[in-house]
Amino acid sequence: MITESFLNSCFSLILCKETKIKKSKNLYRDIIDILDSYESKETIEVPLPVKNKLDCLKKVCVMFLEDKAIESILDSITFGEKFKQYKDFLDLKANEKLNNVQVDEIVRQIRVRKKINLIFKNYDNLSKVLDTIKDGSFDSLEDLIEDYEVTIKQLYASMMEANRAVTVEAAASLDLVKDDFDHVIEVIKKKYDRESKTPTGFPIFDTDIMYGGFEPSRLYLFGGGTGSGKSTMLNNLIIKSARTDRGFLVKKTKKDEKKVYLYITLENTIEESWMRTYQALFQKTTVDVMKDIQSKVDIKKAIHDELVKHNVSIVMKYFAPMSISTIDIMGVLDDVIEEYGKGSVCGVFVDYLDLLKADTKYDLYRLELGHITLSLKTLAVQYVVPVVTASQLTRSAYHVRESKELNLDQMSESIKKVEHADFVCLLGNDLVRNDLVHAKVGKNRSGKSNVGIDFIVDFKKYLFISGTKVSNVDKASVTSDNLFHSFTGLKSGF
Repeated sequence: MITESFLNSCFSLILCKETKIKKSKNLYRDIIDILDSYESKETIEVPLPVKNKLDCLKKVCVMFLEDKAIESILDSITFGEKFKQYKDFLDLKANEKLNNVQVDEIVRQIRVRKKINLIFKNYDNLSKVLDTIKDGSFDSLEDLIEDYEVTIKQLYASMMEANRAVTVEAAASLDLVKDDFDHVIEVIKKKYDRESKTPTGFPIFDTDIMYGGFEPSRLYLFGGGTGSGKSTMLNNLIIKSARTDRGFLVKKTKKDEKKVYLYITLENTIEESWMRTYQALFQKTTVDVMKDIQSKVDIKKAIHDELVKHNVSIVMKYFAPMSISTIDIMGVLDDVIEEYGKGSVCGVFVDYLDLLKADTKYDLYRLELGHITLSLKTLAVQYVVPVVTASQLTRSAYHVRESKELNLDQMSESIKKVEHADFVCLLGNDLVRNDLVHAKVGKNRSGKSNVGIDFIVDFKKYLFISGTKVSNVDKASVTSDNLFHSFTGLKSGF
């Protein structure tokens, strides 16, 4: 519902010359979209004063989009009879001073209405499905369930889009000479401070490559061939991170709040994932585990005590391959947050990307993979958590002599996986040694890239024991970030 109070607030924001945000064209477009949506869907009769003021606001926004100066807008719009009655009102708004609290509230109101428009853009589809349920006009129960699931997921996807959209935040800008940077600095501190990071537990990553660990709102991708340790790497990242000393590297939580790691697997069953975690935690082979079970070792207590000691919990979920999408993961994450608290989640680990299904069907599989990757990135941004996943490489990466043989173009099916990820590390088994896995950091938006690593592993215990930086990476290796560096001399983004 568009109220006169909301219209007045919008006039205050766009006409006021003294606010903490710099108004860009995105702000005016958002307001116009809201007003257009209201006019097209509202069924009740709109009072004439409200309708006239709505038309006036829309016209002012259109003129701002045409780069008209505020003085010119006010003079032009009140010259005719239609909006002449608003002359004193518009002059008042132009000379109004808004404090930060008032600006934040107006921005919030615009965001809420913009979000409603996006969320319910497929309302007609939902209404149709509900009507078929009510009158029983569906062809079969299977069709009904499929239609309902598709519609609900479209609504959820719309909500993701709404949360992802920068909308009013995109109206912020900086004059690097005239403006102060206090707000920008606070955002940077909150997002990139080491206390906001989740450690990987591997010193080679935390101290040398990532500068502290996984950052919130980032998507981390580990690629490898079959048997290269993708699942083991993800599992070890959780375990080693959970055991990291509660120093400055560890994500802060409330006093009574656990650190929670969400592990979603579409490859290994829940019992396999549980057993691998137990093996890695206590350095046991499969034979050792069977002996513990047969001798009735209190495995539950051993795992419980180890995790409680570090004030952590690991939540594992298994789903059949190609049975869930990113939207389903959001539902699982919502349940974890409801159980443990919003600030408790240290990371979402998905094993693995290629086994997820897209929320939207595409003619080409590579486009679906690109959509899935972008959706995982959106999840990371929306929930302000790191998302860590794995993906398949081409056969050329299955066995390598050294890390320099690993390249981003070995990512199977879709290079969009690389483009949408913030960090990409490739894994390949050594040609000879069973205890050695070569790795290469091919992309890293917040740290070093083009770095070679040799990992000592013990796959009998599902362990990546340690990683050492190596100097065999070809300096001429090309990544998208490296190309950017070579042309600009700058580092591309955080």
